[in-house]
Amino acid sequence: MSAPTPPADRALPLEGSRIPLIPQGAWRREYPFRSRYLERPRGLLHYVDEGTGPPVALVHGNPTWSFLFRALIGGLRGQYRCLAPDHLGMGLSSRLAPGARPLRLADRVADFGAFMDSLKLSEPVHLVVHDWGGPIALGWAVEAPERVASIAFANTGFRPAPGSRLPASLALFQKSSAGANFLARDLGLFTRGLARVGTLRPLRAAAREGLLAPYAKKAHRASVASFISDIPLGPRHPSFATLEKIRAGFGRLEKKPILLLWGLLDFVFDNLFLEDLYRRFPRAALLTLPRAGHWLFEDEPLKILRGLRRFYASTPTAPL
Repeated sequence: MSAPTPPADRALPLEGSRIPLIPQGAWRREYPFRSRYLERPRGLLHYVDEGTGPPVALVHGNPTWSFLFRALIGGLRGQYRCLAPDHLGMGLSSRLAPGARPLRLADRVADFGAFMDSLKLSEPVHLVVHDWGGPIALGWAVEAPERVASIAFANTGFRPAPGSRLPASLALFQKSSAGANFLARDLGLFTRGLARVGTLRPLRAAAREGLLAPYAKKAHRASVASFISDIPLGPRHPSFATLEKIRAGFGRLEKKPILLLWGLLDFVFDNLFLEDLYRRFPRAALLTLPRAGHWLFEDEPLKILRGLRRFYASTPTAPL
């Protein structure tokens, strides 16, 4: 059931919803989209629904939110219906109740599936997935391949590729849930650190403000920490089996149009991840960005926008 849609200038729409009060600032001018909400058992899921035409779902990872896709939404909404959810606990979505069980990959796949069901789309959707938005969206896609028009993988991965390791900086956060909580939640080092090293070019002030605004307070960063702890590096991890099931289902998507959209200077999802995906989808189109890092949408928004337009022009959709 969709929750009431509040006025666009209100960040906390419903009393008791645990949606964080986000300070307004210069970032709001770059993100002028109407806020919409879907009610889920553990809170309100915020999303953007802009434009008309074939649907494009933009799925973020950690610690970003739909703000990361603002240039794509603004550039595509004249021809496409742009759908950009914020995962629960992230962006403008509800924060979980204190002491609540952290969400796992399977929970987030279920939330994304509920979001897609709520839209009642009449044609398949183009997916653009970044970071941990990849496993989340693909967890839904492998179970509903007929509802997928195409997939653009943007600096994402489904487990460390052979020969790769987590960067030491990220491994420090991931080593234990207590460490992730202290460093990422309590001190906010993960969000502020990525704002420094996630792009090749220094972030503009309004962009930095927007990316960090939902995570300004310790109480707002719990899901940032739990996302880190949910990286399944081995078979004993609670999300490992879920991730393996998603990978096993890739064959159901191998005939879909695929675009590998990659910032080549990403210190997390490096080129080994790109090569791994290309082995799995050898017919994929490639758009590599030599001057872009992990937050490639900040480094090269215009090149990405042009690349997606070309890709979609060659990928017609049909009704479901």
